[in-house]
Amino acid sequence: MSWALAIPEMVSQLNLPYEAEYEMALTMGKSNRENYIKFIEEYFGEVNVFYKDFTFQNGSKDLPCQMYVTLRCGIVHSFSLVPDATGKSNKGRPRSILLAHEMKGYRHLVASNNCEMDSVIFTAEQFAKDIKETIHIIFQKATTKKSLENQITEHVNKFPPIAGKNLIPSSI
Repeated sequence: MSWALAIPEMVSQLNLPYEAEYEMALTMGKSNRENYIKFIEEYFGEVNVFYKDFTFQNGSKDLPCQMYVTLRCGIVHSFSLVPDATGKSNKGRPRSILLAHEMKGYRHLVASNNCEMDSVIFTAEQFAKDIKETIHIIFQKATTKKSLENQITEHVNKFPPIAGKNLIPSSI
C-alpha cells in the first residue's frame, strides 16, 4: 500500500502510522496485480462488502482493479490518480476513484452523482477506519490461521521494519 505515502494531504488526514502500510503488506505475499486485487477483495471486502461488490455505472464490478491501477500504480509510477497508458491498458479508467472528506458532505464507497464521471467516492476518514479494521482482521486471523502467521513472520524476518536508533544493537 505504498501509494498512500505519495498523498501527503490524505495521509495527514488519515493520521496513520507508516507501520500500518507495512503490516498490511505482510499479508500480500509476492506483490503483483493479482495478489493486490485478491487482498482487497478478501480483507477489505470483509470490512465493507462494497470493496468487492461495488458496481460502477457502466456495470463493472472492478473496484479492486481500479484501486490497484489508480491508487497503487497511479501514485507510485505516475504520481497521479489518473491512469497513464499502462494503467489504461490494465483496465484503469480515468477518475474511477474520487477522494473526498466527510466534512464536505461526502459518503464513503458511494457512486458519484456527477453523471459525466463513472466514479466511486472514497472519504479519507472512513478509508482510514477501514484500513485500521483490515489490519485488525489480518492479525486476528493470523492467530488461528497458521499459514498467514507464517507468511507474516517470514516477511518480517526477510524485510524487517526500520528500527529506531535505540533499538539497534551496539554490535552493528
